[in-house]
Amino acid sequence: MEADEVLKRRALLGVVGAGLGLGPAALEIMASTRARLDAAIESSSYSTATLERWEEIANEYARAYQTLPPQELLADLLADIDEVQQMLEAHQPIRHRRRLCRVVAQLAALAGIFTSALGAHREARNWFHTGKLAASEAGDAHLEGTLAVRSAIVSLYYGTPAAAYTHAARARERLRSAVGPASARSLVVEARALARMRRGDEALPLLRQAEDMFGKLSSQDREDIALGYTERQFLFHLGNAWTHLGRTEEAWTVQRRALAQYAPTERLDPALIRIDRATALARAGEPEEAYRIAGGAITSLPTEHRTGMVMRYASDFAAVVGRSELPAGRQFTELLHA
Repeated sequence: MEADEVLKRRALLGVVGAGLGLGPAALEIMASTRARLDAAIESSSYSTATLERWEEIANEYARAYQTLPPQELLADLLADIDEVQQMLEAHQPIRHRRRLCRVVAQLAALAGIFTSALGAHREARNWFHTGKLAASEAGDAHLEGTLAVRSAIVSLYYGTPAAAYTHAARARERLRSAVGPASARSLVVEARALARMRRGDEALPLLRQAEDMFGKLSSQDREDIALGYTERQFLFHLGNAWTHLGRTEEAWTVQRRALAQYAPTERLDPALIRIDRATALARAGEPEEAYRIAGGAITSLPTEHRTGMVMRYASDFAAVVGRSELPAGRQFTELLHA
């Protein structure tokens, strides 16, 4: 805008400020100023279609997670995160910024999941923290709760059951037990942690609450692989809780139902479910069959899939069985060391 025009506008608006009323010229200037401000607020370097594409990317990564090794996915994911960061740093309308922050939270959640699968649990927690910051900026309390629960799961696998229980209970408290996938998942994490602490009387009511809440989830929540809670995920986690409660029949029932929902090309969760099955058999006094199933679960995975989480699961199984002189036990020990 030219300098003399700026002075003219200021002079006319000064008339308004002096209480001399809104004449046609002043109203015209005000309308022009407001239009320029609207344009500045609404301006965006990215189309709605671009934002929608980024919002779908989280689901694409979640679907690939069962078939591709996490280290391969993580490399691509970090490149995408870098691109979204550049978009976020550019000027955006408030509503677009919130959508971008939600995308960042989703991608950070996946970075935490992939990093946890590789065994880098401290870095995984850091990513979940970053995701919570982005979810808060997006004004998405549910997503923020989901990230808090995901962090609790890291404690379940790599920390202590007590820490996992505390973190999951806090996450559910923040969610105020609202019906949703994050609340249902937090109930299951609490129950799984209590089961490992041999506090079955406290775990059982939580499992019943989780089953009731899962039954109330919308079809959209059950179909959202990245941030919802699918039936096969729920059955997998329920089976893990029953396993550590020593309820072999209940565990096998839900594990069988879970496995039936995975395609042959999906590897990660089915391997963990089979190791859970082996743990249940070991607790039931069938160590030889337990070793056979656990060993088969690991050898069925390509080498690049035998990452930190899988091997941690396998080590936990070995700790349950204890030292064994059975041939299958020696073979399993050699497999772990290899």
